[in-house]
Amino acid sequence: MVNARQHPEMKSPKPLAVMLTPDRQIDRRILLSADSLEAAGWDVTIIAMPLDAQAADDRRVVRIGSQAGPASRENRVLDAYRWMRGHLPMNGRLMRWMKRLTWRYLVDQESFYSRLFYSTAAQYKPRVFVANDLPMLPVASQLAKACGAKLVYDSHELYSEQEFSDREKRGWAEIEAKYIGTCDLVITVNPSIASELEKRYGIEGVKVIYNAERTHTAPAVSRRFHEVFGLSADKEIVLLQGGISAGRNLEVLVEAMRYVKNSAVVLVVLGDGLLLNSLQKLAQQAGIKGRIYFHAAVPQNELLALTAAANVGVIPYQATCLNNHYCTPNKLFEFIAAGLPILATDLPEIRRLVEGQQIGLVGNTSSAQALAVLMDDVFSDKQRFGSWKARMSVVRQRICWEQEEKKLVELYEALR
Repeated sequence: MVNARQHPEMKSPKPLAVMLTPDRQIDRRILLSADSLEAAGWDVTIIAMPLDAQAADDRRVVRIGSQAGPASRENRVLDAYRWMRGHLPMNGRLMRWMKRLTWRYLVDQESFYSRLFYSTAAQYKPRVFVANDLPMLPVASQLAKACGAKLVYDSHELYSEQEFSDREKRGWAEIEAKYIGTCDLVITVNPSIASELEKRYGIEGVKVIYNAERTHTAPAVSRRFHEVFGLSADKEIVLLQGGISAGRNLEVLVEAMRYVKNSAVVLVVLGDGLLLNSLQKLAQQAGIKGRIYFHAAVPQNELLALTAAANVGVIPYQATCLNNHYCTPNKLFEFIAAGLPILATDLPEIRRLVEGQQIGLVGNTSSAQALAVLMDDVFSDKQRFGSWKARMSVVRQRICWEQEEKKLVELYEALR
């Protein structure tokens, strides 16, 4: 049987959506969107950056090539970046400095991804091209114009307001201003970013699709962390999960365990990353053995079952840039799906969901001492904690992908 994805000139009776992403690991939001569209009668192809090594891939994913030609310079930059990524903390100072030099002297912000992606993506003639995040918007716009396709911009964050140099911020903002008006549909991840995009670029109707998780089956509450780490039954587990990388206030989170007065509270760090060894050393140096435990990352399809073995999920991010100020990280929705009350930094969109839905506590997490106070506070009132847990059973059915996909499919159906 011939695979139409390998031969994109073959036509399918179903409308085709081609999703472009600048990432290697396909974002959960993209995969969930693809699942929902396929269930609604679409074909979906996801075009992504090449993997560092051979690995199992989603059947819908097509990787851009590394052939010489128009993108040969960009491919050499990618090769150098892969090497750096394996040796430097992703969000560390040195890595950020190297990225800034690269964007300033070696590559052009607007054309870099276009030169990498265009030849692969131009083989397709879809109903819709989808730019997942700002780097994909120029090439998706060019491709949509060339073949008469509709253009969807899914802004996963306030991209131009990350921790970039002022020059990079201006460059990305100018690119966004140039192309956002060519879009048939603009989607983003929360109301604050939707409002910011509308205000900045004089557009209307930016739609919000939360990065929610599927919740059709509630994960069973278990004692897996207690069993794995040999913890007594009275221990209250605060869980940090996700990439262990710089710029996420993780050092402060570990240091906070020195000041937590409630001896039943322990911190579990679930995930991998280049900062992991540093955090483990910090925990040893802080003299808090028995208060912090580290668990290796698990596949996404196993994550919620393990998450449900904790008592509270923690999000200690700081507003180091406007993008972080407005963030709604994936772990927020993973904690909701797993039914975990949430302890988090008081940021607008996190407050909207955590405080607004009465499912946890937000406050000051900028110092170890302040965060320790919150970690004691979250367990201080058993009646309040029980109320949060009870609310979670309702909220997880309201803020879930099963609800978000209805809105997403309706938006795409209007583009058929």
